[in-house]
Amino acid sequence: MEKIKILKDIKHDEIVKFGGKATSLGELSRIKDVNVPEGFAISTDISEVDVKNYESDILNDFDKLNSQYVAVRSSATKEDALDTSFAGQFDTFLNVTHENLLEKISECYKSLQSDRIFSYAKSKNIDVATIKVAVVVQKMIQSEISGIAFSVNPVNKEENEIMVEAGYGLGEYVVAGIITPDKYIFDKKKKLLNSSKINYQTYKLILGKNDNEKTEVPLVHRNAQKLPTKYFQYLLKNILDIEKHYGKPMDIEWAVANENVYITQARPITTLN
Repeated sequence: MEKIKILKDIKHDEIVKFGGKATSLGELSRIKDVNVPEGFAISTDISEVDVKNYESDILNDFDKLNSQYVAVRSSATKEDALDTSFAGQFDTFLNVTHENLLEKISECYKSLQSDRIFSYAKSKNIDVATIKVAVVVQKMIQSEISGIAFSVNPVNKEENEIMVEAGYGLGEYVVAGIITPDKYIFDKKKKLLNSSKINYQTYKLILGKNDNEKTEVPLVHRNAQKLPTKYFQYLLKNILDIEKHYGKPMDIEWAVANENVYITQARPITTLN
């Protein structure tokens, strides 16, 4: 079994080796017209103490991405499952470079030992000893707009409604609840906007000179619609195609950069039952 594998070659039945996030990204990569950033995964067979032994292979795969920056994320064996998402519990590192890649990969492996993982696992009656962690390394998308989409409205559980949340900058501020994103409700069958709530956004997260940087949103844009109407139909098609592929309601992370829509993650919605 390969210990390092490019995402599009990872199959759904390899979750024990590459975790929930990597296997899901592999599935997403094979859906027509779904634009998933390129990347690779390092398997659960490797731990933080072993990373140095695979330095040349990891850095070689990094170079093949032809990107100065990557996102480094955990991919645990219980992560992004139907009943346990672990969303936001494991460490994620954005705008990682060649120089600090191995360090951030090791930190991802170590995140399994964090207090928040123990607390979440306990709340779900999961023995932490049964969880293994792989790591995903993906080409970094410097998103101008990003957010989350739900193929079923998670608030009222209406199956014919799609909810999209959107904000300026990198998606961490939306996912972590640091900003209040715009909220758009679409009719799933008609693919039309039912309603929208535009929220005021003062700050966004972007790539600064050397690291991620919190910066002010220009005053003229703060109370504007964050997701331009021209992206509605393409994003809706992606959401519907992903839900159809998985055969269940999905929680999807997306980003827009240079007028391209990217899907950066997808997991089953765990809050409907």
